[in-house]
Amino acid sequence: MSTESSKPKTVSFGDYTITGRLGEGGMCHVFRARKKGEGTDCALKLLKEDQRADERVLDLFVTEADLSLLLHHPNLVETFDAGEVNGRYYIAMELIEGANLKEIIGECERVGVELPPDLGMFIVSEMLEGLEAVHNVTGHSGAALGLVHRDVTPHNIFVSFDGRVILGDLGIAHITAYGEAEVGTAIGKIGYLSPEQACAEPIDARSDLFSAGVILFELLTNQRLYEGENEAQVIADIAEGKVPKLRKLRPNISRGLEAMMKKAMMRRPKDRYANAEEMVIAMEPHWSPEIANPRVLAGLMSGLFRERAREFREKRLRLRGASESTKPATPLIVLGEPELPGS
Repeated sequence: MSTESSKPKTVSFGDYTITGRLGEGGMCHVFRARKKGEGTDCALKLLKEDQRADERVLDLFVTEADLSLLLHHPNLVETFDAGEVNGRYYIAMELIEGANLKEIIGECERVGVELPPDLGMFIVSEMLEGLEAVHNVTGHSGAALGLVHRDVTPHNIFVSFDGRVILGDLGIAHITAYGEAEVGTAIGKIGYLSPEQACAEPIDARSDLFSAGVILFELLTNQRLYEGENEAQVIADIAEGKVPKLRKLRPNISRGLEAMMKKAMMRRPKDRYANAEEMVIAMEPHWSPEIANPRVLAGLMSGLFRERAREFREKRLRLRGASESTKPATPLIVLGEPELPGS
């Protein structure tokens, strides 16, 4: 951000005022923005100008917007609005101020703190609740869309400073929405693929459950599960269904939890849990809501990201104090120093 003025520059975009940049992907820019006349920020996802001419990319973006507007669940990122302004397509979503699970794991390693097993299971359980909503979403006709997230990874699980767990990035989930998945293409981050993804086989919702199992395995053992010398080796290990016994790595883990994890990560989808809710229920006996809950998780976040959490609390207090009619601030994802969008 420019240091020439203490007052941040803004850019008008339809009903929104863009105040800074949050991130960038292959197809999109993501900006911090605020709808005119409202008091809270949102994330504004814009299709890149050089991508608009690609009809396939444009179709994928519009489909993502349509599907995102159908999803409403406390453990999913809420989409407020989508449309087009002067030929630029956008999706307006809530911001979650906090960090993704990959950042949390990294910060725990940096300060020498192990994530308590109960908190790890709480995070995965909450994420699975959101995943269940994704898998069960229906279209306007009431017919099931058969969504599969395909990219359930620590990068896409967010924890806010008030202890809310949110599954994000549904950008590739829409590929299966209308039967468009292409067998032969593995989509997602390599270390969290299911065996059927690694083998480029047809997949269903149980593929996401395997990925959730990998994440939980890593949270319980504090080590990566699939980390070979190269991508080919990792994919080969996943395809074979190689999963070490949990109690060999963590002897203090109960046999019941080990059995639960084994079922979640079976090589064949038919041997896993039938759906995310079934996996949540299977996890329940192995963690305590008195030990792991949003308040405790918020405390961990405040300890790990002290300065960012303080800024979040101060911003929330300012917004609440601005007017009695002002709604509580929507949590924001702080990804770094804002940059102004290009012309």
